[in-house]
Amino acid sequence: MSSSLADGPPVTPGPKSDASSLASLKTRQAVRIINGKRVDVVVYSYADKIMVLVSQDGRLGKMYLVPISSPPNAFAFGSSTGPDGEDDFSLLPLTHLTPTALLGGAADDTQGRIYAVHIASLISRQSPDERRTVVVGMSAGTRGTRADMDDISDSDRNLFLDVLAMVAECKVW
Repeated sequence: MSSSLADGPPVTPGPKSDASSLASLKTRQAVRIINGKRVDVVVYSYADKIMVLVSQDGRLGKMYLVPISSPPNAFAFGSSTGPDGEDDFSLLPLTHLTPTALLGGAADDTQGRIYAVHIASLISRQSPDERRTVVVGMSAGTRGTRADMDDISDSDRNLFLDVLAMVAECKVW
């Protein structure tokens, strides 16, 4: 018995379309060396989702889903400014956002959930009318269980703030 493509079910071509009728996929990328490691942030804009991938040294192992919805007072914190003109509450996550682990995120993976909800909060604050679900993928090798979170170093804080700044640079929403 010989096997060939002709032996399988017939292939029916899909509808024809020219390149001008296809919606373009917005993509932005930022790369930095942080704490001696290469950190890549890639953001994709799909019709129904925004995907943010944060990779250290080319690894990706956790993925979270954060639906964005806006309760009536969700942006109450976003309207106050401090004496330096900066948003007093810009580093606080929006309280109505709840990340759900899709891949690799353990029940006690606090760090991954913190990153996911802060990234979704950043997107929500920058674009209050945004309703697409945010999917956040990140490196598997980062610390992040509740036990690990008791001892956060300055380099961990700097990494967090740098990643948020990189996501903001990659605005596709």
